[in-house]
Amino acid sequence: MKRSAPYLVAVMLCSLALCSYAHSAEPIRVAVPDISNLLNENQTGVYQKIMQRALKTLDIDIQEAFYPYKRTRLVFEQARADCIYSFTEVLKDRLGDDAVIASFPLGRFSYHLFSLKDKEPPISLDALEGKRLGGVIGHEAYLSPILEGRNIDVIWTRHEALNVAMLEYGRFDTMIAAIPDIRPYLDKLSYAPEYSLFESYDRLTCHNTERNRVFLKALSAELRRLKKAGYYQEIAGPLFVDFDEEKVKDEMLLN
Repeated sequence: MKRSAPYLVAVMLCSLALCSYAHSAEPIRVAVPDISNLLNENQTGVYQKIMQRALKTLDIDIQEAFYPYKRTRLVFEQARADCIYSFTEVLKDRLGDDAVIASFPLGRFSYHLFSLKDKEPPISLDALEGKRLGGVIGHEAYLSPILEGRNIDVIWTRHEALNVAMLEYGRFDTMIAAIPDIRPYLDKLSYAPEYSLFESYDRLTCHNTERNRVFLKALSAELRRLKKAGYYQEIAGPLFVDFDEEKVKDEMLLN
């Protein structure tokens, strides 16, 4: 595959910077939360495959450790991991803007309201006042700000499959979930894709140290190339959510 001269220069510079860490330092410890189809204990999730593909060109090792969703964030906050998948905005709010840095996105996600296939889905939380709503445990890290102050009884479950089952059983008429996580169940659901409650990017988020800055600069350059070359779509398949890599700035990394 033909690569541009600026790209090759960037990779060479990143590689030179990384060489001071790659062999003398311990592997970068990465905390992995359980996110349906995207991250798992077997390291076969979509984001993990994208990372594995990117790391082939970088002379550095990472060591992944899998934890339950909510515990993953605690492990990172206690500095028992150098980096963590996702949680960028949440951790910036909790630890401060300058405490964490993040990579070029591994993917994009958006939260929507879902109902069963034969029912009209609500397009805003206003329609759910005084009603029950299904959600996945751990997602309150993102959803609490938009649910705060509302008279909505949220029933939290362990994963999307159980949420869908409870929706079918009638425990609630609406559930809140993220695209692409919920995509394997869309044949049973209806939603309004043009109405999102919250949307953002999943990135590799790290403590703001010199070592991590060097690592993320090199990683981000390669991730951007992979996205532009179509590898994200190839790896993610039906779970792929497109975004314009040219419009994604490095503000998360450069703080």
